[in-house]
Amino acid sequence: MEQPHFLKVASKSAASLLSSASAPPPNSTTEATTAINYENVNSEIQSIRNGSPLTQFDNSSVASELHLSDYIEDLPFLPANIRNTQGSSNGSSYLPLYKNPLGLKEDEYFHQCIHISKASDEIQFHHKLKQFFIFSTAGKPIYSMNGSDDVVLGYMGILTTILSTFQEDLHKDLHSVKIGDEVKIIALNRAPIVLIAITKLNHETDSFLKSQLYLLYSYLLSILSKTAIDKHFNNGLNYDLRRILNPLDIENLDELCMKMTFGLPNGFDFYLSQLFSCQQSIKVRYTLRTKMNKILKTYKDEDLLFTILAKSNVVINFIRNKSHNLSDHDLRLLLFIVKSMKSKEEDLWMPLCMPEFNNHGFLYVFVRTWGQKSLILISGNKNSFYKLKEIASGIILTAKRAQNSEFLSNFERELSTPISSQIPFVVKHFLYINKSLNQFISSETPYNNRDFVLQMIKYYTQLKNNKSNIQVKDVSTNYKKLTYMKWENVTGFMITDDAYAFYCIINDDLDSRKLIDVSLSIIKWCKKNQSRLFRNG
Repeated sequence: MEQPHFLKVASKSAASLLSSASAPPPNSTTEATTAINYENVNSEIQSIRNGSPLTQFDNSSVASELHLSDYIEDLPFLPANIRNTQGSSNGSSYLPLYKNPLGLKEDEYFHQCIHISKASDEIQFHHKLKQFFIFSTAGKPIYSMNGSDDVVLGYMGILTTILSTFQEDLHKDLHSVKIGDEVKIIALNRAPIVLIAITKLNHETDSFLKSQLYLLYSYLLSILSKTAIDKHFNNGLNYDLRRILNPLDIENLDELCMKMTFGLPNGFDFYLSQLFSCQQSIKVRYTLRTKMNKILKTYKDEDLLFTILAKSNVVINFIRNKSHNLSDHDLRLLLFIVKSMKSKEEDLWMPLCMPEFNNHGFLYVFVRTWGQKSLILISGNKNSFYKLKEIASGIILTAKRAQNSEFLSNFERELSTPISSQIPFVVKHFLYINKSLNQFISSETPYNNRDFVLQMIKYYTQLKNNKSNIQVKDVSTNYKKLTYMKWENVTGFMITDDAYAFYCIINDDLDSRKLIDVSLSIIKWCKKNQSRLFRNG
């Protein structure tokens, strides 16, 4: 596998090095061609000459604001107008990005290698690109992403033996094993529960796989709590935890595995949130979000810890007790569980353990569907259902009465307006992260487009992993980093500094100058609309 080549550019005088980096041939495959770090960037202001006609923005000040003006001309090696001459002519196939030694067609490949199957077909089981196992330290199965018990039991026994050997002979836990260039095994020991990930996907790093295992473990904690799990296994290490898991829990574990690995079904934004360890945000006019905050804050109660207004897996408003908070991890898990259980219009009331808030106890969650939104009220009092129900009714009534109902209709309209209608994007997809708030905004994903999502998963993961480190000597200097990766007919581009990170995936219809222009224009738009794009708190 070809590894990315890194160039460190310490100053403008090193520009001659850049010209030696050659563009990839038209038929280049799936790996990166190069990455660039910009250190000690010249702060003199120059404008981008011949601004791109593809955007409606005045780019004259964008590059100078980002201190990139002097380096625009030093990127001639970025691929320009290179088109794919092999594979799918429209670039819609994801197969060139994934290993396909059997030469399967797309539907066959998806069924054989990606789609979850609980069948007793050992051959199909071996073809899967990803496996998750959860079992007890005694080897008792709890969950498997693929395969029936007949297929899985033997493997869990082998894995248990390997883990025990490490602990008994080396006196330490097994964390990672790599078998050639094809297979990687990652373990997370949370005795009395052990979690294992086995992957053939070379873009998945050890740390990312560990975060996936931690999320699966957190799901078990959220529905059972650490106290309950320990209690059951204290009565016998051979306890079968599946006895207290219902079919919905298994479905949810399956869905988490698919979202975390392949962004399916309809889980691409969830994948990005997990990959970049930050919350997704949604664009709402600052005045409307502030007005909604005031309405939510009007209803206070000693039993009410958190008030959350959400759309799907995205938090719109978050009001909390000053002495308590929920981590991004707990919020992501909470919204996933709420969405999985809230299939009807009736109010929902359920106990949930928020693992990073308190993994030994439960909070009590009230959920009411409100148009395209969910109103989530969280209490530490298990007897607060009727009180929270009354608060929810009051919030909705107040919002409906606000400004003769114009407020609520405007708020709903904002939530329904896609970002792609706000700015003339020419990129396939983009992502902008506000680092101080740890939130991201992204362009919309074509609904239920499997091929698009599987491509983007590979692109973004490789692009993120392709970033190299900068040793900052002067903390007063705001360093910029640039990285690009080239695939068959697509370029991935990244710019980041201390305040933000911007990623985009773009077709090779643009030359390097226009690619820079478009990227900087979107960054400027995100900065200009920061109060609308991101929520505080």
